[in-house]
Amino acid sequence: MNSTTKSQTSIAKFEEFFATSYKDDVFKILEKYPDERSLNVDYQSLEIFDPDLADLLIDKPEEVIEAAQIAIKNIDPLVKDADINIRFENLSNIIPLKTLLSKYIGTFVAADGIVRKTDEIRPRIETGVFECRGCMRLHEVEQTSASRIIEPSLCSECGGRSFRLLQEESKYIDTQTARMQEPLENLSGGTEPKQMLMILEDDLVDKLNPGDKVRITGTLKTFREERSGKFKNYIYVNHIEPLEQEFEELQLSEEDEEKILELSKDPHIYDKIIKSTAPSIKGYRKVKEAIALQLFGGSSKQLEDDTKLRGDIHILIVGDPGIGKSQILKYVSRLAPRSIYTSGKGTTGAGLTAAAVRDELGGWSLEAGALVLGDQGNVCVDELDKMRAEDRSALHEALEQQTVSIAKAGIMATLNSRCSVLAAANPKFGRFDSYKVLAEQIDLPAPIISRFDLIFVIEDKPSREGDSELADHILEIHKEKSIDYEIEPELLRKYIAYARKTVNPRLTDEANKVLKEFYVSTRNNNPEEQSAVPITARQLEAIIRLAEASAKIKLKDTVDKEDAEKAVELQLACLKEVGVDPETGEMDIDIIDGRPAKSDRDKIQRVTEEIALLEEEFAGSAPLEAIITNMNEKYNLSEEKVRSIVRNLQQKGIIYEPSTGYYRRLSS
Repeated sequence: MNSTTKSQTSIAKFEEFFATSYKDDVFKILEKYPDERSLNVDYQSLEIFDPDLADLLIDKPEEVIEAAQIAIKNIDPLVKDADINIRFENLSNIIPLKTLLSKYIGTFVAADGIVRKTDEIRPRIETGVFECRGCMRLHEVEQTSASRIIEPSLCSECGGRSFRLLQEESKYIDTQTARMQEPLENLSGGTEPKQMLMILEDDLVDKLNPGDKVRITGTLKTFREERSGKFKNYIYVNHIEPLEQEFEELQLSEEDEEKILELSKDPHIYDKIIKSTAPSIKGYRKVKEAIALQLFGGSSKQLEDDTKLRGDIHILIVGDPGIGKSQILKYVSRLAPRSIYTSGKGTTGAGLTAAAVRDELGGWSLEAGALVLGDQGNVCVDELDKMRAEDRSALHEALEQQTVSIAKAGIMATLNSRCSVLAAANPKFGRFDSYKVLAEQIDLPAPIISRFDLIFVIEDKPSREGDSELADHILEIHKEKSIDYEIEPELLRKYIAYARKTVNPRLTDEANKVLKEFYVSTRNNNPEEQSAVPITARQLEAIIRLAEASAKIKLKDTVDKEDAEKAVELQLACLKEVGVDPETGEMDIDIIDGRPAKSDRDKIQRVTEEIALLEEEFAGSAPLEAIITNMNEKYNLSEEKVRSIVRNLQQKGIIYEPSTGYYRRLSS
């Protein structure tokens, strides 16, 4: 059977297929043409209708798709001569990008990946109109190459061979290039993710954004680069199917669901999941509990006014070197399906958010960074304190608003970053100093610290009993090369996936009562009018997220009193570690947020007032020695503290030093 006969047979088969299976869909598209120009066809239904035609689509996609387009024209009752795009979805042979090699060139394939970058939309000549320079006759030539213009070989009127392209008369089609890489959870250690170039045309342009997880169906083709002369593969895209890459993506069988539901009935499930979190690390129950809650997550909400309340929980671990912070982060990045691990020393602001890069034709496009690629997953940032301040600032918007706004190289865009952030940092001076306020030893700016729901401080203190247990644990792991799991990691992944997919707990009246009582009583436990502010509404929202995650662990539809109490206990444990003023013993949210504590603000006020009194006594300038002496006698403030406050006031421009050793208020 020759190719013409094959083509006619394929056209006839498609006419029958459309007339029986897609009659209504075809008529709808034709009525809306040219506003709608694509008909989606289920590959599985084509395979049931005619297996041979389905196989031929895989082997000779261009011929078969052209036959399908002709078939649509043949059955067109409106005689619009419509050029309808036939887009095939639900392809059975999904091929990983790393195995999409030369043997697949020319075949119809489907592949999953994350969009790394998209280039700008450009026109491509589909049909060129040429004018013969000799007799002015017009010729139309279909353009099959994207890189060069194909001219007529000979003028049919005068036999001339010189032509001029009439650009305004020619027919164009929108085209866009994009790049995707294989899903991060498919990577084995040390391998670089395989990338693939994609060509999008007509109504497929502007459908992809960096960070999107998609299933691409299309024809694998190759082209020769002009500079290097080497061949390069690309997918000429036929269909795009968006995929949400998150815990929910894990495929759960009926057997898995039975195991999960049975496990959820265990009265000790909460403790078992905590013990199964980073089991290779000894101790740190509160940290493990928080990470378990982070993996399950709270419930995100969208209010009627389009305000979004995040459900993702952010955790910061600050600890002495060698306590296993990086190990915990690595564990989470392996357990969560869509997870990115990055270290502060090797991470830039563009690497976290998105980079503006030049495309093949010299234009600018966005390439997604860690926070965008980790959308609806986890982003683990190690050595957060080692990042440069300007790079760290990229985290601000992502932590609270869960978006990344970009204004680079003339590109202005807002990308989604709906991820939980787990960050680790070392103390400012290498190790914690037990005689200084803990918050002062965390070398991070206040706006970043305040956006974390939970902050854990882990000190490495020698203890004969604790050190002995830790040594036994490490030696046992090295000897046996195995770890005792309460719940196997694969089952735990599926359990978390099931919980995140199916459970969306609501707060009960009892839980609300516990949360309200904690918030109101904590804020008002000091009768003084100008007392410190212990917590803000930000901590209340964090506790709500933790309580919802606690309910998800037990696969409950409601957040009960015990879940609220667990969340309050965890939040209090963190606040008492970081947010207590050592001088007064009271909780002060300003300490956590990097601002001076209430007691320090009072001292600053007293020093300022003392300088004002001394200015009157010493004809306009207050001697430093007199300030130190008076503050020590009146308020028992040490010389070191007074000097520190004076330096601070001077740096902030509240006082200045007109002559050595004398100070004056700027407003006086």
